[in-house]
Amino acid sequence: MRLGARRTLFQTSDCITAKLYHNQKFVDERHRHRYEVNPEVVGMLEEAGLKFVGKDESGQRMEIEELPNHPFYVGVQFHPEFKSRPGKPSAPFLGLILAATGQLGAYLSEQQNGSP
Repeated sequence: MRLGARRTLFQTSDCITAKLYHNQKFVDERHRHRYEVNPEVVGMLEEAGLKFVGKDESGQRMEIEELPNHPFYVGVQFHPEFKSRPGKPSAPFLGLILAATGQLGAYLSEQQNGSP
């Protein structure tokens, strides 16, 4: 069982999640889970189009997945709700809200151009 704060390293800056986290190289998020992606199937999943854009420090545990060319298909192994607050949602929840309201593209463009 993985409990507590764990570091997740972004494998690329060219993904929605990294951009939502303001292009940090890593994030520290809280975990509480028993399940993981079987490393033996990671290659097959990536060949089919799923991208694992965040991994733990060992590079063996898949922490963040995205499906490119989808408006917002993001999955995380940690619990972003632990850091969310009313008026200040965590990055994955902010992305979901922005995507649902058609504002994600504009927000990511603003982030990339350095606007607040």
